[in-house]
Amino acid sequence: MFFANRRWMEFVFGVVVPTMLTAIAAAAVVNLAMARMATEVNDIDRQGIGRVVEVLKDEALARMSLAVSEFAAWNGTALDEVNAAQVGDELHLPAGSNHVFDTLLIVDAEGAPIRAYHKGRAAGIDAIGISRTDVAVLVAEARQHPHLPASGFVQSRLGPLMAGLRETEPRTGDVSAGAPHFLLVGRPMTGTEFMAIAKALGVKHLTFGPAPVEADAVPLVSAAGALLGFIGWDPRVSGTEAMERARLPVLAVLLLLFVVMGVLVVTIWKMMSGLRHDETAARHAASHDPLSGLPNRASFNQRLAAAYASPGQPIAVLFADLDGFKEVNDTYGHDVGDRLIRAAAAGFRTLVGGEAVLARLGGDEFAVVIEGAQAVARARALGESFVDFLDEAFDFDGRPVKVGCSVGVAGDIEGKLTPGELVRRADVAMYVAKAGGKNRVDLYDAGMDADRQARATLAAELREAVANDVLQVHYQPVVSARTGGILAVEALVRWIRPAGPVSPAVFLAVAEEAGMSDLIGTYVLRRVARDAKGFGDLKMVVNVFAAQFRNPGFPDMLGTILKAAGMAPERLEIDITESFLASEPERARCSVEALHALGVSVALDDFGTGFSSVAYLRRFAFDKVKIDRSVVIDVIRDPASQSLVQAAVALAETLGAEVTAEGIEMAEEAEALKRAGCHELQGYYFGAPTVRSEILRRISRERQAAEQLLA
Repeated sequence: MFFANRRWMEFVFGVVVPTMLTAIAAAAVVNLAMARMATEVNDIDRQGIGRVVEVLKDEALARMSLAVSEFAAWNGTALDEVNAAQVGDELHLPAGSNHVFDTLLIVDAEGAPIRAYHKGRAAGIDAIGISRTDVAVLVAEARQHPHLPASGFVQSRLGPLMAGLRETEPRTGDVSAGAPHFLLVGRPMTGTEFMAIAKALGVKHLTFGPAPVEADAVPLVSAAGALLGFIGWDPRVSGTEAMERARLPVLAVLLLLFVVMGVLVVTIWKMMSGLRHDETAARHAASHDPLSGLPNRASFNQRLAAAYASPGQPIAVLFADLDGFKEVNDTYGHDVGDRLIRAAAAGFRTLVGGEAVLARLGGDEFAVVIEGAQAVARARALGESFVDFLDEAFDFDGRPVKVGCSVGVAGDIEGKLTPGELVRRADVAMYVAKAGGKNRVDLYDAGMDADRQARATLAAELREAVANDVLQVHYQPVVSARTGGILAVEALVRWIRPAGPVSPAVFLAVAEEAGMSDLIGTYVLRRVARDAKGFGDLKMVVNVFAAQFRNPGFPDMLGTILKAAGMAPERLEIDITESFLASEPERARCSVEALHALGVSVALDDFGTGFSSVAYLRRFAFDKVKIDRSVVIDVIRDPASQSLVQAAVALAETLGAEVTAEGIEMAEEAEALKRAGCHELQGYYFGAPTVRSEILRRISRERQAAEQLLA
């Protein structure tokens, strides 16, 4: 299943699902916003039409008030019942009046109709059926304001009547006039009236009657306050219509958003696939020797540690060193030497088969881990087969190349040794074989362990040397790959006794065995912090023991040392090897974070020796990655090594780290690593570790030369 793949699950739940949820949420928000906007526009439109209907009602009544006033002035007195004979059954209205009203009545002061006309002809009083209550209200209003007309809606058999009413004028000089009469003109609110209003409003299906269902309406109230009905219309949902018109463009935009997000997801997947490919290549390159294709020293150590994790079975280690390999290199060149390594590795691989683990430790050294019954005897037999295999010369382009093989074997039958001790014993046996005449196999025995006492003596002398401030700190330059100028100096501790110098590989190993790592590490840090002022603004690089890094109080102690010496934390770089990261990753992460909080940069040392992983670089956020000499050594001869370095540089840059190549001894190596993209270079080619005064003189000479060049 796909979800069985952890990386696929991380991609799906970390990228795809959030992206889909974001797109869906965006679509939902846009749809809800459009719906809300449409509803609000519909409400505004509905309220606006209602207000316009009210205005039109008022305007219609105003027209009736004006019409009744004009008509009363024209021939109102002629309609008095005294002069009714003069009018007859035909009522001749002024031009245009029939467009305003078509119904006319003469009513008394109580609102009772006296005479009635409809569409210019006399009509029965009951035929019109006007509401006396409504008329009485209008009469009362007209009598309250004698010179102003009254208007309102009146119930009638013709329908709701828009009515205007005014008192008729008595004839001039007629002092015998009786109770006042009133002229009422009107027009029913039906048919064309509703159509005219609907056309004016731009609405559909304007109706009058009971309250319409799911339609907007304005009540129509008579002059007396009686509800005559409702003027209703189908709502003009302009907001909804606008939303429908905008739906297609919005859907197109949302589709484009989905497409963009899909492209983004695919791009991220491709980037993650590329990173996974780089990580796989880096992991394989970090655990295998690029020249021979065999597991490297780190893989060998891991396999040996795994063997010890299964107690109760015998374990044997075989160390093999090619005799005469240096002479082959010197005589025929490195190309033949590389071919010899590959040929020897291929032969050894065939001899080992699948019963053991073969590794190339570096240079011309090979090692094998053998487990199970008769492990020591099998290891010895395998060593003899190695010797026999190399008894015949190789033929490279017609040139015979002959080397031998010295083999040392050590075993741990009961599992009481440590992996390191078993390896040491095999190494001792191998050197005994080489010293005994080469091209032979030797088994470790207790007599070979005479150096144990010597190491104990060396540890005591080392402790005394630290107490008496005898140790020295030498500095090796780290140069810019671009300019060649010195960017930093790496501090390297040295022990020079009266009898001669002691190799750092020897006394530092003794220090770790004797528990003096913290003591010597602190000694070096104090010396570097004190010397830093003389180096201007150069970075100071210090290697620390795993024991120091393991100490939770190390960052605080380091901060105290820097503060006491007046050294800025930003000028210090701490290098840590990968073995500690692999053994205690959580504690290492806390230490790295604490050092970063202090302002100190942290570099991953010996990158490429086996434990290296993109996971480490991502998790610990290193500022720099330092490529080990074991990777650099073949960079000018082996395209695979060049590709490895380029991949390591690209990977480090992707994660925001710079890259330093260590152990450079030739100009060709420096040039190849510069082309590969390394930011900094270090090695004997640029300068051996030396005392503080000498490195300061070199820095001064370089600065003077630069100033003269600029001048």
